[in-house]
Amino acid sequence: MEQSIAALQAGLLRDYYKWFSKYAKGKKPDKKVAWVTSFAPVEILEALDIYYYYPESYAAVIAASGKEQPLLEESENEGLSRDCCSYSCCIEGCLVTEKGPRGVPPTPDILIATNNQCNTLPNWWNILAKRFNVPLVVIDYPGEIEDREVACAYVGKQHKELIATLEDLSGNKLDMDILLKLIDNSVRCTEVWKEIIKVRMEKNLPITALFDDISFLITSRCKPETEELYRVLLDDLKSEENKPDDDKIKAFWTGYPLWYHPNRHFDEALDNIRITGSNYITWWILDYSGNDAFEKLFNAYNYTFLNLSQNTRNSRLKSLIEESGAVCTITLHNKSCKCDYISARNIEVPQAEIEMDMVDREFLKIDGAELRIDILRENLCIK
Repeated sequence: MEQSIAALQAGLLRDYYKWFSKYAKGKKPDKKVAWVTSFAPVEILEALDIYYYYPESYAAVIAASGKEQPLLEESENEGLSRDCCSYSCCIEGCLVTEKGPRGVPPTPDILIATNNQCNTLPNWWNILAKRFNVPLVVIDYPGEIEDREVACAYVGKQHKELIATLEDLSGNKLDMDILLKLIDNSVRCTEVWKEIIKVRMEKNLPITALFDDISFLITSRCKPETEELYRVLLDDLKSEENKPDDDKIKAFWTGYPLWYHPNRHFDEALDNIRITGSNYITWWILDYSGNDAFEKLFNAYNYTFLNLSQNTRNSRLKSLIEESGAVCTITLHNKSCKCDYISARNIEVPQAEIEMDMVDREFLKIDGAELRIDILRENLCIK
């Protein structure tokens, strides 16, 4: 019998967070624990039966629960400026106070960082390595360099070294067949996610509803349960009736969701505007093409959107906006993360530029946002 969407979501969340509450009660995980950044090759860790956690994702959960402000204040007391990455500040506060909506993540046995997202993460992980006194592995993904074969060999060498390190840590040996199966799981999950986005756009259904649903692609993309969830979600979407196109202004949401907002975007300021697309929900659509496991992992993690050249990112963002049918963008000037801001500024469509932060709600001034959106409407000659 097909499980409900809520039951599948609950199962994935229960599996992901099961050691948070146990750890708070003094119990230690029964496997080795790795903390990873959002674009780490987790298929390798899953194949070696290692728990992995995403501090960035947990910071978003903390903000969504409305508990971020005391933790941000505590991290500031520890010497971290509020202008630093608010994900890192939020987790710092969580570690210092030993508080969070789901407790505190189990202490890592190893930290794995990548540079295919931003340059802040390896530095943050270096601080965490000193705090926990555990090994740190930083994987360097060179991005769009001219000699792709050399780049593939370079990344493949790092992935093999990571495997050797994790085998020594866990006492487990990698089974290449299992790794390939997990990569295939990620491929299928990604393909269903792409179809979900497509169906929502075709039926004029709110794209912003996907800001929460993508969390499973981020944290559990190689698990078969995630593909199952997305297929049920897709079937449910296909059964919905198309919403008629309306007279609202079609806008593209550029940047992170507002994790502290109930709808993850400031809908109270978007009267007469409908969000038809978002680049954030496409960031984890990874390309696992290749002839073997190492080439597949290279293509997936070397060519993440945030690791592409500025020209490629500009071109891809322009295509996403055109596909969404948007005539303007809501461009988020994220005070603690600028990884997507430059591309948005290079797109030649009318924009409402909003100062905000993905976690720290105090940086969003809704009156100012409404004013800028009113100006956008005037520029489009629509009142």
